[in-house]
Amino acid sequence: MSSQAPATPDAAPAAAADTVAAGVAPVATVASVARDAIDAVRAATLETVLHTERLALEPLAEHHADELFAPLADARLYAHVPQEPPASLDALRLRCALLARRCSPDGRELWLNWVLRGRADGACRGLLQATVRRADALAWIAYEVFPPYWQQGLAREGCSAMIGWLIHTLGVRRLAAEVDSHNTASLRLLERIGFQRAGFRPAADHFKGRDSDEWTLRLAASDWR
Repeated sequence: MSSQAPATPDAAPAAAADTVAAGVAPVATVASVARDAIDAVRAATLETVLHTERLALEPLAEHHADELFAPLADARLYAHVPQEPPASLDALRLRCALLARRCSPDGRELWLNWVLRGRADGACRGLLQATVRRADALAWIAYEVFPPYWQQGLAREGCSAMIGWLIHTLGVRRLAAEVDSHNTASLRLLERIGFQRAGFRPAADHFKGRDSDEWTLRLAASDWR
């Protein structure tokens, strides 16, 4: 929501100038300060570390690249997605720095990424991602758990915390995900936490030498339990 100050007459009373000189800011300046304060609160909110029983969800920062580079080199993470492992540590640092801005250059999207860290030993377990369209409060989500930690329920635990925070703190109204049809583990996980299959696109993409059929899954905030 935005507000606009009323138009100022061309010939303002002399008292107006005296009031400003006495230290009372013009309406436009007050509005600007208010917007800056709101933006600061939002920025602080986006830096919040979320906690579950076993995980700390740390907002991604450039320094995380150093510990993420080795686990992200595991080819098993990319079987069902077109991406490839980071080309170099420097490339990963640049990407982490870009994503750490939390917002697209045009301001239309929030770029939210978290490192999944084990609370018991401090080791990185994986990553979570949410791209939030500000215009319609729709969040596209994704996740990856590093192979040594598969089949431990960490994806569900982390995604549940992220989704609850997106809905209750940011006011996200709808969530969506796109999943390769061969990625049955991810399809099952998303359905277990409430997503429903809403669309199917044959040959939606082509990578790793094959066509990728993709499911779109959706969840309304009102259906989140």
